[in-house]
Amino acid sequence: MPELQKGVLLDMDGIFFELVNHFGEYGVGARIADEIAIVDGLAEPLDELVKLGYVIVGHTNQPDIARGKITMDFLDSKHRLLQEKYPQIGEIFVCIHAETDLCDCRKPKPGLLRQAAIELGLDFSTSWVIGDSRGDIEAAVMVHTKSIFVQTAYNCGSPAIDIATAVVKSTQRALSLIVALDKGKMTT
Repeated sequence: MPELQKGVLLDMDGIFFELVNHFGEYGVGARIADEIAIVDGLAEPLDELVKLGYVIVGHTNQPDIARGKITMDFLDSKHRLLQEKYPQIGEIFVCIHAETDLCDCRKPKPGLLRQAAIELGLDFSTSWVIGDSRGDIEAAVMVHTKSIFVQTAYNCGSPAIDIATAVVKSTQRALSLIVALDKGKMTT
């Protein structure tokens, strides 16, 4: 049996992509190409994580597909842009369901994380989940992995702050924290 790998499983919107405002909806994912803004400054910590043996994985709830607000083609093109900028990102696991679909893959259910672990041979005991929502962190708790909550103006009152392994103010800080911890420069 092959040895399991350690992974960093990152949410997409709010972590790799800047959130946008849509006519009264605040902090949502881009719905048109002009709104797509990829977070800068992540190449170095992603490279460090890959050197340390981490598999970099994306995971995302995309109910806008079920609601007809975006298409799968748009989402695929958005993800291709991201992987062109950050080729360290391997697979991206997507839940296209709305809350009312009662699927097993929509976070906070752990289906996407479990699917990634099975397909990529990930060991949750040595992996991390990075997210900006309660659902991201609750999914991490359900699979017994460490988590980092990225706090923003949109989520500063989230109860995820109390259950995450760590709380930081940016994706870059989250990635750098894992690097530092792996190299033994810090402890949680």
